[in-house]
Amino acid sequence: MSALKTAEGLVAKLRDACNKGATAEAAKLLTQIKIATMSLESLPGMKAPSESDPKELLVVRETYELACLHITGVSSDPQDEVKAFERHMSQLKTLYSDYAGVLPRSDKQFELQGLGLLSLLAQSKIAEFHTELELIPVDQWENPFIKFPIKLEQYLMEGSYQKVLSSVGEVPAPSYKRFVDKLSGTVRDSIAESSEAAYKTLPLAVALKMLSMKDAKELEDYTAMREREWEIDTKNKIIRFREEDKEDLEVPSQRVIVETLSYAKELERIV
Repeated sequence: MSALKTAEGLVAKLRDACNKGATAEAAKLLTQIKIATMSLESLPGMKAPSESDPKELLVVRETYELACLHITGVSSDPQDEVKAFERHMSQLKTLYSDYAGVLPRSDKQFELQGLGLLSLLAQSKIAEFHTELELIPVDQWENPFIKFPIKLEQYLMEGSYQKVLSSVGEVPAPSYKRFVDKLSGTVRDSIAESSEAAYKTLPLAVALKMLSMKDAKELEDYTAMREREWEIDTKNKIIRFREEDKEDLEVPSQRVIVETLSYAKELERIV
């Protein structure tokens, strides 16, 4: 059997495993496909696009698309998954741009381009976000998959954190949820830190609203996971922050000024 046929058969199995949600099986198949495709003659970068075999390129493209969209939760380290996603996206960006003249547009391209932008936001890589966005034609920015991360970035720039948190229910595809959850976690941490610095106590209802949480149990789980020593008094419906954790008000103020100036310089560099 030819290398191409072998790879095509494995991709069909990978597609089926992804559709069933069999993540562990899909991860094993992905490794097998990467080995099988090493025998192909038209891997990205091996030949000029015009000399490459479109059938081989399509197999490689679908493999990385499935990997980006479905293969998560395999590693116990979230950072390993982010790095794997970035490696697969790097291959896809090459296929989407350099081979656009020899391959038909993938029906997953916009979803994955938007997902790539969202992953950068979730990691607070604002400069890289704008660099990648500039590579996408402006007339495609209104596509729902591209528009969503653009909208979130605008919310972050405005400091409209509640809009970021509420965006969890507005994702254009299920694949976006993992990065929106990561971004929401970052935003919640920022709100929590600001609350600790600004208040001695806070009404429970206010804190739940600020953090977009349903009840005290969810808040307790969050504080335990983040190791925040808050006293959540459900009887009196109030939260007390530890006094000894507070800094002199001048220190946070100076820190905020420095961070703001640094952010402004970053924006100037982007523009």
